[in-house]
Amino acid sequence: MTAKPTVNEMMEAYALDAVDHAKQAFGRELDFSPASVREVEEILGSLYEARPGLLRRLFSRSATQEMVWKVAKMYGGYVGEVFRKSGGGEWFLDEEIMPGLPIPGLQKEDHRIWPPAKVGKRLTNGPEDNVWHYFQIVAPTW
Repeated sequence: MTAKPTVNEMMEAYALDAVDHAKQAFGRELDFSPASVREVEEILGSLYEARPGLLRRLFSRSATQEMVWKVAKMYGGYVGEVFRKSGGGEWFLDEEIMPGLPIPGLQKEDHRIWPPAKVGKRLTNGPEDNVWHYFQIVAPTW
């Protein structure tokens, strides 16, 4: 019997999926540097502008909230891994923020952030939830 992956392993895998997706779909190289979060913001902007058509093509059916959440975990995992690689922290599943739906968050000492939720807002709300701006605000305190 194989061991169940940890939340850290799961989010690392989502982050690697984002790297692959960025390269295949957008020709962008994501390298886990803080500056690469700007690239993520540009990709998310493209996805937002092209929805639902682009998301439909990505997933071979109409864009549903579940599909948006998959993309949010992928790119949110990437942004979270940039935080982890540059400043530390551990992933956790927050079961309180949305009862019945565990939301991946990143914790370092008494600080908590939810990069996948932020990416989900970016995909849903558009530029007002800019992930690059979010990163620039949070990173100095992380």
